[in-house]
This record gives sequence, structure tokens and C-alpha cells, in this order.
Amino acid sequence: MFADAEVQLEKILALVAKCPEKLQERCFEMLLSAYLASLSTPPGDALGVATSTAVGGASPVRTAVEANGGDVIPEQLRTRFMATATRLKVPSERLAALFDFQLDPYNYHALDVPGSNKADKARNVALLLCAKSYLTMSTWIADWKEFRAVCLDHGCWDKANVGRHLGGPMFKVAGAADGIALAPAGVSAAEGLLAKLAGSGEAQA
Repeated sequence: MFADAEVQLEKILALVAKCPEKLQERCFEMLLSAYLASLSTPPGDALGVATSTAVGGASPVRTAVEANGGDVIPEQLRTRFMATATRLKVPSERLAALFDFQLDPYNYHALDVPGSNKADKARNVALLLCAKSYLTMSTWIADWKEFRAVCLDHGCWDKANVGRHLGGPMFKVAGAADGIALAPAGVSAAEGLLAKLAGSGEAQA
């Protein structure tokens, strides 16, 4: 059952290297746990798709979703998605509709990030990316490069002031060196934003 362990470990280490240095140990533990859990999953999950080895080299998550439509929550993520939807008091299908699971790795559908100015939008981008990280790996952290790229897409990147935009009680850390990590106030704000978007059906196909 460990025939491909070396290959998978190399992939895990490559992903960990992309995480902020202070969070790499935690990321490694979570990714390794997820891999070991996948080994104990019987071949052919509830969606009828092989989970140990994806057909044609595609990831199990992507293969499962392509067989059932882009808004179907993959089994690997379902428990956390369902628990989050219950906590936010929104239908799980509305939460799932915010995401395109056919992407690998999955990501949000096109969103109109709320905010009346660059600072508000940048903060909301950070909150949404941390929320996606939580739904994926159970950590409220975001990669700085991804944050910058999304801000550029939404016209809210302000290099001179971004540090000030992400200051305050919502963020533990926020910077190119350490990435973005939410404090409890930020977690509450991120969950509120997710609930608002899911409740309004903000995702655009």
C-alpha cells in the first residue's frame, strides 16, 4: 500500500515549501495525515471513483467532481464543508456553489469581492483565501503570492499600503515573508463573509 509513498512524500514536501515558514510544520502534519487517511479509504468512494489512484494521472478530487458536476463537494472535503455550512446556517449546496471543484486545486468561482475601496477589498480577499485554506486544510492561513495575484485581478492591490490594510485585530501576521494568518476576530469576519456570499448566491457560473 506504500508503493507510491516516496512520490507522494515528494509532492507533500513541495506543497509545504510554498507555505509560510512558520506554518510549514503544521502544513506538513496535515498533508501527511490526509495522505495516510486516503490509504485507508476503500477503493471506490461514495461517488464511485477510485480514490487510491486517479485515472489518467488526475487527482482523486478532480476525477470525482468531473463525474458529478463542478459544485459537488469532493468526499475529501465534505465533512468540513458540511460542518461549516451548519455553523454558518447556510445550505451546504449554496456554500459549495461558491467553488469550482473542477479546478485542480479547486478555487472560488468568479466573485465580485465586496468592498467600497481598495483597503476593504484587500481585506476581504485575504479573508476569503484564509477561508478556502480552512475548508481545505483546517488552517486559517493564506499564501501571500496568491493574495497578491487575486488583489491584482480585482484591482485592489496597493503595494505601498497593503501592510496597513491588513493591520488590526483580524490578522495575526500579514506579509510576504510569513503569509497571512487570521486571529479569532478575523476567523469570525471570514465566516461572516462566507455566509453572506453563500446566502446571496454570489457565485457566478
